[in-house]
Amino acid sequence: MWGEEKPVGWRARALLLPLVLAGCASNPAGRVPADVPPELQGTAPEQAVTLLPLGGALRSENAELSGLAWYGEHLVMLPQYPGWQRDGAPCLYTVSKADVLARLDNTASGPLEPRCIPFDSGGLENRIPGFEGYEAIGFAGDQAYLSVEARQSTGKGFLVTGRIAPDLSVLKLEASPMASLSLPAKVSNAGFETLVVGGERLLALYEANGARVNQAPAAESFDRALSLSGKLTLPAIEYRVTDATSMDSEGRFWVMNYSFPGTSRAYEPAPDPLMARYGTGPTHARKPQVERLIELQVRPTGIVLTDRPPLQLRLSDEAPRNWEGLVRLEDRGFLLVTDKFPGTLLGFVPSPP
Repeated sequence: MWGEEKPVGWRARALLLPLVLAGCASNPAGRVPADVPPELQGTAPEQAVTLLPLGGALRSENAELSGLAWYGEHLVMLPQYPGWQRDGAPCLYTVSKADVLARLDNTASGPLEPRCIPFDSGGLENRIPGFEGYEAIGFAGDQAYLSVEARQSTGKGFLVTGRIAPDLSVLKLEASPMASLSLPAKVSNAGFETLVVGGERLLALYEANGARVNQAPAAESFDRALSLSGKLTLPAIEYRVTDATSMDSEGRFWVMNYSFPGTSRAYEPAPDPLMARYGTGPTHARKPQVERLIELQVRPTGIVLTDRPPLQLRLSDEAPRNWEGLVRLEDRGFLLVTDKFPGTLLGFVPSPP
């Protein structure tokens, strides 16, 4: 998460296409002028986001959510700082899958009312130098895994474990095991914001994997005891990678990938091969931000892009949305959540055709 940096304007930019890649070298967003004719804009799908209003504490943008995960039939929402409410105990938040589906099926109405899961960090914030919050969460049974961000100057991120009570009465962090992660690049406010849980494997993905900022993008692979089992090569992915779904039985998972106005300078995006291959949808052709999901797959030789086109989100006519959390919702599609820009938003996007 990039914290309190305020969005600023970009120079007008639009599509990236193979016919004009040669002219992109000086364009910091990796796009080309907006006068590319519509017939050359590609056929990448855009899907509208259905917003699901949240009640209670999550009506506030100060919740600053940073990750999503399923614990059984419960959607768990992770704030970057669980103790953000000055007059309350530290909490993670949860709503039931049944309540989410009822809103989508129009069998219930009104805001989703999140329940607090009391969070006991055991004083972890004081034991990690430069602690800057929690960025991702995943579950394997009752075992919880969280990524922790520290100040850029420390050169590290961390993975920690915890246990969630089956009745959701508490999530308590454990003193061990803990794993440290060396930051692979010097990108302001970038850390290991993505965890992928699948079988006996846990993957941690760094936020910045573009060709100009990360010379050797890779996922750090751990077993369930947080013993490092090596690195899996990762394709260069422009813009930010901030969360992922869990892994399916074939090793596939989706990641949240976007560019938020104001962060292009730090991420130095190169010409984007995904835009070159698939083009852009109509709202992405008009606006500077990028909001999309990308499917990856773990193979014996590393992590690769699948042949499915990116799923682009239909961009809002209002403020850009800083998406930070992602989960699958059965076979229907995906749930995603923003941090504090433009507020705390929970959205649903259907699976691509």
